[in-house]
Amino acid sequence: MNRGWLAAGVVSVALASLVPWSGTAAESNASAEKVVKETQEAIEATKEYTAQQKETFQRKAQQELAAIQRQIIGLREKIAKVSESTRADFQKSLNELEKKKDGVKERLDELKGATGTKWHEVRERMNNALNELKHSYQKLLSHMP
Repeated sequence: MNRGWLAAGVVSVALASLVPWSGTAAESNASAEKVVKETQEAIEATKEYTAQQKETFQRKAQQELAAIQRQIIGLREKIAKVSESTRADFQKSLNELEKKKDGVKERLDELKGATGTKWHEVRERMNNALNELKHSYQKLLSHMP
Protein backbone atom coordinates (compact mmCIF):
# COMPACT_ATOMS: atom_id res chain seq x y z
CA MET A 1 0.00 0.00 0.00
CA ASN A 2 2.82 2.38 0.79
CA ARG A 3 4.27 1.67 -2.57
CA GLY A 4 1.00 2.75 -4.19
CA TRP A 5 1.11 6.09 -2.42
CA LEU A 6 4.75 6.47 -3.22
CA ALA A 7 4.15 5.78 -6.91
CA ALA A 8 1.22 8.19 -6.95
CA GLY A 9 3.40 10.82 -5.26
CA VAL A 10 6.19 10.38 -7.80
CA VAL A 11 3.74 10.61 -10.68
CA SER A 12 2.20 13.72 -9.13
CA VAL A 13 5.57 15.38 -8.69
CA ALA A 14 6.55 14.45 -12.24
CA LEU A 15 3.32 15.86 -13.66
CA ALA A 16 3.61 19.00 -11.56
CA SER A 17 7.14 19.57 -12.83
CA LEU A 18 5.97 19.18 -16.44
CA VAL A 19 3.26 21.81 -16.20
CA PRO A 20 5.68 24.78 -15.97
CA TRP A 21 7.78 23.31 -18.77
CA SER A 22 4.82 22.93 -21.06
CA GLY A 23 3.82 26.55 -20.35
CA THR A 24 7.33 27.75 -21.17
CA ALA A 25 7.38 25.67 -24.33
CA ALA A 26 4.02 27.09 -25.38
CA GLU A 27 5.23 30.63 -24.68
CA SER A 28 8.44 29.95 -26.58
CA ASN A 29 6.45 28.55 -29.51
CA ALA A 30 4.13 31.58 -29.46
CA SER A 31 7.17 33.87 -29.34
CA ALA A 32 8.73 32.12 -32.32
CA GLU A 33 5.48 32.38 -34.27
CA LYS A 34 5.27 36.07 -33.42
CA VAL A 35 8.84 36.63 -34.66
CA VAL A 36 8.08 34.76 -37.89
CA LYS A 37 4.90 36.78 -38.41
CA GLU A 38 6.67 40.10 -37.74
CA THR A 39 9.50 39.12 -40.07
CA GLN A 40 7.06 38.26 -42.83
CA GLU A 41 5.26 41.58 -42.31
CA ALA A 42 8.59 43.45 -42.46
CA ILE A 43 9.54 41.67 -45.68
CA GLU A 44 6.17 42.51 -47.21
CA ALA A 45 6.47 46.16 -46.14
CA THR A 46 9.95 46.31 -47.66
CA LYS A 47 8.66 44.87 -50.92
CA GLU A 48 5.85 47.43 -51.04
CA TYR A 49 8.26 50.28 -50.28
CA THR A 50 10.65 49.11 -52.99
CA ALA A 51 7.80 48.88 -55.50
CA GLN A 52 6.70 52.43 -54.63
CA GLN A 53 10.25 53.72 -54.97
CA LYS A 54 10.64 51.97 -58.31
CA GLU A 55 7.34 53.36 -59.59
CA THR A 56 8.22 56.90 -58.50
CA PHE A 57 11.67 56.72 -60.07
CA GLN A 58 10.29 55.23 -63.28
CA ARG A 59 7.69 58.00 -63.59
CA LYS A 60 10.35 60.67 -62.99
CA ALA A 61 12.70 59.10 -65.55
CA GLN A 62 9.90 58.97 -68.15
CA GLN A 63 9.16 62.65 -67.56
CA GLU A 64 12.82 63.59 -67.90
CA LEU A 65 13.14 61.58 -71.09
CA ALA A 66 10.02 63.22 -72.55
CA ALA A 67 11.44 66.67 -71.73
CA ILE A 68 14.74 65.84 -73.38
CA GLN A 69 12.92 64.50 -76.44
CA ARG A 70 11.11 67.83 -76.77
CA GLN A 71 14.40 69.67 -76.42
CA ILE A 72 15.98 67.52 -79.12
CA ILE A 73 13.10 68.35 -81.47
CA GLY A 74 13.75 72.04 -80.85
CA LEU A 75 17.44 71.51 -81.45
CA ARG A 76 16.71 69.70 -84.70
CA GLU A 77 14.70 72.74 -85.86
CA LYS A 78 17.60 75.05 -85.00
CA ILE A 79 20.05 72.85 -86.87
CA ALA A 80 17.84 72.97 -89.96
CA LYS A 81 18.26 76.77 -89.96
CA VAL A 82 22.07 76.91 -89.76
CA SER A 83 24.26 77.23 -92.82
CA GLU A 84 24.85 74.11 -94.85
CA SER A 85 28.57 74.12 -94.12
CA THR A 86 28.06 73.77 -90.36
CA ARG A 87 24.90 71.69 -90.54
CA ALA A 88 26.77 68.45 -91.23
CA ASP A 89 28.78 68.73 -87.99
CA PHE A 90 25.70 69.56 -85.96
CA GLN A 91 23.77 66.75 -87.62
CA LYS A 92 26.49 64.28 -86.66
CA SER A 93 26.32 65.45 -83.03
CA LEU A 94 22.53 65.29 -83.14
CA ASN A 95 22.68 61.69 -84.42
CA GLU A 96 24.95 60.78 -81.50
CA LEU A 97 22.50 62.48 -79.14
CA GLU A 98 19.65 60.42 -80.64
CA LYS A 99 21.65 57.22 -80.03
CA LYS A 100 22.12 58.18 -76.39
CA LYS A 101 18.41 58.92 -76.14
CA ASP A 102 17.68 55.44 -77.50
CA GLY A 103 20.05 54.04 -74.86
CA VAL A 104 18.06 55.83 -72.17
CA LYS A 105 14.85 54.31 -73.59
CA GLU A 106 16.45 50.86 -73.36
CA ARG A 107 17.43 51.49 -69.72
CA LEU A 108 13.86 52.60 -69.04
CA ASP A 109 12.49 49.38 -70.55
CA GLU A 110 15.02 47.44 -68.48
CA LEU A 111 13.87 49.35 -65.40
CA LYS A 112 10.23 48.43 -66.02
CA GLY A 113 11.12 44.73 -65.97
CA ALA A 114 13.52 44.87 -63.02
CA THR A 115 12.45 43.29 -59.75
CA GLY A 116 13.68 43.20 -56.20
CA THR A 117 17.26 44.16 -55.56
CA LYS A 118 18.05 44.10 -59.27
CA TRP A 119 16.17 47.36 -59.82
CA HIS A 120 18.76 49.28 -57.78
CA GLU A 121 21.44 48.29 -60.29
CA VAL A 122 19.21 49.22 -63.21
CA ARG A 123 18.34 52.52 -61.53
CA GLU A 124 22.03 53.37 -61.30
CA ARG A 125 22.56 52.61 -65.01
CA MET A 126 19.44 54.64 -65.82
CA ASN A 127 20.73 57.62 -63.85
CA ASN A 128 24.10 57.41 -65.59
CA ALA A 129 22.50 57.21 -69.04
CA LEU A 130 20.18 60.15 -68.31
CA ASN A 131 23.03 62.28 -66.97
CA GLU A 132 25.16 61.49 -70.01
CA LEU A 133 22.28 62.39 -72.33
CA LYS A 134 21.68 65.69 -70.53
CA HIS A 135 25.37 66.53 -70.63
CA SER A 136 25.59 65.76 -74.35
CA TYR A 137 22.52 67.89 -75.03
CA GLN A 138 23.96 70.83 -73.11
CA LYS A 139 27.28 70.45 -74.90
CA LEU A 140 25.64 70.47 -78.32
CA LEU A 141 23.40 73.37 -77.35
CA SER A 142 26.41 75.41 -76.21
CA HIS A 143 27.96 75.09 -79.68
CA MET A 144 24.85 76.28 -81.47
CA PRO A 145 25.07 79.74 -83.02
